Amino acid sequence: MKNYLKEIIKIRKDLTEKERDLITKAYLFAQKAHKGQKFDGQSYPYFIHPAYAGYLLAKWNQDYEVICAGLLHDVVEDCKVSLVLIKKIFGQRIAFLVDGMSWELKWDSKDKIYRKDWDGFFKKICNYSIKESSLILLHCADERSKLEDIFRRKFEKKDEKIEKTKQRFMRYLAFYVPLYKELGLVSHSEKLHDKLYSITKEEAKSRLSEFISKRDLKKIKLSLSKIKEIEELR
Repeated sequence: MKNYLKEIIKIRKDLTEKERDLITKAYLFAQKAHKGQKFDGQSYPYFIHPAYAGYLLAKWNQDYEVICAGLLHDVVEDCKVSLVLIKKIFGQRIAFLVDGMSWELKWDSKDKIYRKDWDGFFKKICNYSIKESSLILLHCADERSKLEDIFRRKFEKKDEKIEKTKQRFMRYLAFYVPLYKELGLVSHSEKLHDKLYSITKEEAKSRLSEFISKRDLKKIKLSLSKIKEIEELR
């Protein structure tokens, strides 16, 4: 497995020793938390995904706390690590960003289980991104790290699992694709759209206006426009 920690440290020589130490701590913490997990049914370790996301954030000139959040972004959702622990070890801001990457759950009284709350999650992303525009880049890094894997599958037959996956991707088309386009991240929006459309063979009507105002979108876009290193997303 490629050592992305070395790559991060190599390209971010501007970071202080204390900042590099926290990144190292986050890297090792996430690596341990994801131990034994495989990526979406693939044969390689799951940790490659958040490690590469952290590397992308370093390349995009994000600060050390955002890089740490990229490395840790799935530990709450997938490893039963509490946000309280993340906050205790890594601080409030990193915990906030990790929370912004973690699904909202909603109680299904009929089936007596918690299910992913898509609308709640989309609203959270928007609310958190108004406060921290770096969260948008965390989501971009998450998707860039998965584009060639999780979105590569082609579905030829109809079954319940395929239909559920298709519904999931249609939600992505209705929220993420127009979100990135509105924020000026057109290249990323188009790449994500092409991958999703190749599977769904359908377009989705934008639901972005249900979750965020034009005014707040402009505020986030202005903040992102100041980052020169994200040209590959524009």
